[in-house]
Amino acid sequence: MHRGYGPRMFSKIVALTVLTLAPSQLLLAQSSVIVVDSFNRKVHVAGNANRHCVVGGLAKIATGMVTLDWAEASKAGVNVLAPVPAYAKQISGNNSLGLQPGDKLTLRDLIYATMMGSDDTAAITLADFVGRDHLYRLGRQGDPQAEFVRQMNQLAAREGATGTRFGSPHGYEFTRSTPYSTAADMARLTLYAVSRPAMRFYTNQSTRKITVYRAGGQLSVPVTNTNQMLGVSNVDGVKAASTPRSGGCVALSAERASSVHKQADGSSLVYRHRLVVVVIGSSNPFGEAQALLSQAWNAYDRWVASGRPITDEKQLLNHF
Repeated sequence: MHRGYGPRMFSKIVALTVLTLAPSQLLLAQSSVIVVDSFNRKVHVAGNANRHCVVGGLAKIATGMVTLDWAEASKAGVNVLAPVPAYAKQISGNNSLGLQPGDKLTLRDLIYATMMGSDDTAAITLADFVGRDHLYRLGRQGDPQAEFVRQMNQLAAREGATGTRFGSPHGYEFTRSTPYSTAADMARLTLYAVSRPAMRFYTNQSTRKITVYRAGGQLSVPVTNTNQMLGVSNVDGVKAASTPRSGGCVALSAERASSVHKQADGSSLVYRHRLVVVVIGSSNPFGEAQALLSQAWNAYDRWVASGRPITDEKQLLNHF
């Protein structure tokens, strides 16, 4: 089962971490972390960022993006209904929403269930539907789950996430061959996700009701976002996850208000400010992410005040 973190416990964790972790200690932590500026990909904080790690449910970021890319490319959209496959329960780790084989949901609601509720059955249903359609369009036979995972890995390669190998649409570890990624690679995929307004909308809501069509009737099912950092320090997404092998993981996005700078010729430059934070393998993922975000904004402000210099290309995400 995926572990959760209650709001009360979360508030205590954040307070403890901010008070007790110095910046140097953050970089010495056993977890893998990175904080990146989303507009120029400058890395402001990093520790063990290239280490291969089990990332658990953070794989669902790729699942959501493959689905949205398919919906756009196929022109089918996200209102089409997809059935929960009969085999879903056999390979699902977390079915917190109680979805049953034969249930039908729109792709839109399945994305909510996958990204907000971290529901593995929802992720499997997305993979079955999109993978099956992809095979049909290619005129091939095969396993729709395997085809979907192939697309996830293609997306990772396209975004430069060469240290990543996904093994399932949900990220829960069942197979002997354990999937893996890195903090830097998950930052690449998170940057791609936040570049799409649609995905930001799917991940920045604290609660949402989705509709499940079952046995000729309709059920209204509430979904609660597992990302307890949502709304804290301007965090507006993206994904929280935890499995026995991955430990606590978060991929966060936080944006501050844009700033306007008048130029000598009377024109204005508008600068947007957004950071992406990735924490993998932490016993205290939300607290560590909160402290990292504070540290990174301080580093970012110093960098902006000095004129945004890039003195070494190794400061950029492309070199991680």
